[in-house]
Amino acid sequence: MRRFFLSSVVLLSSAILVACVADGSSSEDDATDPDGDGDGGGDGGGGAYEICINKINELRATKGLDPYARWSDGESCADQQSAADEASGNAHGSFGDCGESAQNQCLGGGAANIEGCLDMMWAEKDQAGCAGCDACADEYTPDCPDCDFYGNETGQQCGHYVNMRAEYFTMAACGFSTGWATINFR
Repeated sequence: MRRFFLSSVVLLSSAILVACVADGSSSEDDATDPDGDGDGGGDGGGGAYEICINKINELRATKGLDPYARWSDGESCADQQSAADEASGNAHGSFGDCGESAQNQCLGGGAANIEGCLDMMWAEKDQAGCAGCDACADEYTPDCPDCDFYGNETGQQCGHYVNMRAEYFTMAACGFSTGWATINFR
C-alpha cells in the first residue's frame, strides 16, 4: 500500500542562504547548474544531486541506518517540482507528481545550500516534541507518541527528520530550481 503524507517546509534565514558548496566556494552558477556540468540544467551528471544524497546518507549513518539509493531517474522530475513550486510560491504544490511517497522542500538557497538545509531538517530530532520519532522509524504512523510530524501539537515539527530517517523508504531523489530544493522519498 502506498502512503502519501506531506511535511511542512523549512524556512531558511537569509544568513543561512549564504552557503558554501562542497569545495567551500559559493556562486550563483552552483545554484543554477545543479549537476555541475556547465550546461545550466539538471541532466543527472552529479554535482548537487550527489552532494544531496551523500549528505542524507552521512546523516543516516549517525543512526546506523542503511543508505538510501540515489533515485537518479527521479531527479529531473524533482527539478520540475522545485521550479513549479518556487514559481507558484506553493510549497509541496507538486507533491505526488513524481511517484514519491514523501517530500521535503527547502525554500531559499537552492543547490548551493542543500547541505545546510539537510542539517537543519536532521536537527529536528533534537526537539522535545520529536523525542519519540526514532521508535516509529519502521512504519509511518501519524500517531507516533512524542513525534509531532506536522508540528500541530507541540509546534515542533519532526516530519523532515522522519522522512530522512525512515526505514520504510529505500531511495531519494533531489531536485533543484534557482532558489528551492526538493527531496523526494520512496
